[in-house]
Amino acid sequence: MNLSDEHEAILIGRKGETLQKCLKTLVKYGQFFSAETLVPIRSAHLVMSSGSILFKTYLDIVEQLVREGIQFAVPTTINPHFTTDNPGVIQKYVLKNDNVFREYFRQLGGIETYSCTPYLCGNVPRKGDVISWAESSAVIYANSVLGARTNRNSGILDLISAVLGVTPSMGLLLDENRKGTVEVLVETDIGHVDFPVLGYLIGKVIPSGIPYIRGLQGTQDDFKNMGAAMAASGGVGLFHVEGVTPEARALGEDSLRDDADTISITDETLSEQEKELSAGSKRADMVFIGCPHLSYGELVRVSRLLEGTKIRKGVKLLVNTSDHVRKQFMESEHVESLERTGASLVSLCPLALFETPSLRRRSIVTNSGKMRYYAPVYYRSLDTCLEEAVGGFDLAG
Repeated sequence: MNLSDEHEAILIGRKGETLQKCLKTLVKYGQFFSAETLVPIRSAHLVMSSGSILFKTYLDIVEQLVREGIQFAVPTTINPHFTTDNPGVIQKYVLKNDNVFREYFRQLGGIETYSCTPYLCGNVPRKGDVISWAESSAVIYANSVLGARTNRNSGILDLISAVLGVTPSMGLLLDENRKGTVEVLVETDIGHVDFPVLGYLIGKVIPSGIPYIRGLQGTQDDFKNMGAAMAASGGVGLFHVEGVTPEARALGEDSLRDDADTISITDETLSEQEKELSAGSKRADMVFIGCPHLSYGELVRVSRLLEGTKIRKGVKLLVNTSDHVRKQFMESEHVESLERTGASLVSLCPLALFETPSLRRRSIVTNSGKMRYYAPVYYRSLDTCLEEAVGGFDLAG
């Protein structure tokens, strides 16, 4: 690998053992994927393995970085921290050390977003920017909707890139690896596409390719939810939507490979997928909305749909967003309407939350394709989730 003089000096230990270990790890990772060089990044986004047995390893590395006075080389945001009222054994360790981790993150110069949607919290890369982001839903959004460039690396590798300010030049950073590998024809007759279901189906059918989607229109929120499901059910890190997403607009047919396969998605295949995602569900005693974190616009929509209703007895409705968006919403005209329904406005990571043993006994429904893949929950559309929460009454619309 071609390295700068500065990086050569780090490799032989002139800037300390910790940075030496970091760079050795990054170089070996890049060499495994035949990367020829390291390239600068504009920002980083980290996960901290909250609720996971990996948390201790992550915490040990961060502590070592702080002890040597090392700081992040680029603006660095982070995923939600862990929170629960009923922790298991691993979760108790995470909770015990959460404040320690957060203090270390501050000392490293991190930006305390604690959200899986950094692009809604000020960390917004531009088209063509090279970044190093963890969190699969953020990776696919940055690549697809914003036109930035990042690979799906492990959380620890992105931590190392945040410290060094570089990442191996490989994978989705390179033009030749960003072309669509499968043409997806959305051939539906209905006017409304359930984007999480569509994303889940595409990810399942194209587990490691790059979908080039035709016949689809949607908002950034729609693509956020579609991409999150796609990145969960498959290993997809980038999709293009014809005439909509940045690279598809700029390159047209040139963003699709000549040898791309073609698949069709119809009302029937979407309906079958939705039935699969909801199969076995019972009447819910918990409804969870917001994985990934809701945008301000989505929060407003939820509050309007619920206007004039009450959450039925025995049900808990959790409406999940980032602290950044929640503060904005709390200053809006919509907050009182949502509070009167009895819904709980929260900011957390549901995938970590639902690792807790007590919640596995509850009947939980969600509008998140990603959450349906990873957690013991059942899928429903947003409207159906909210109707379930209020006891089947008509929503405000």
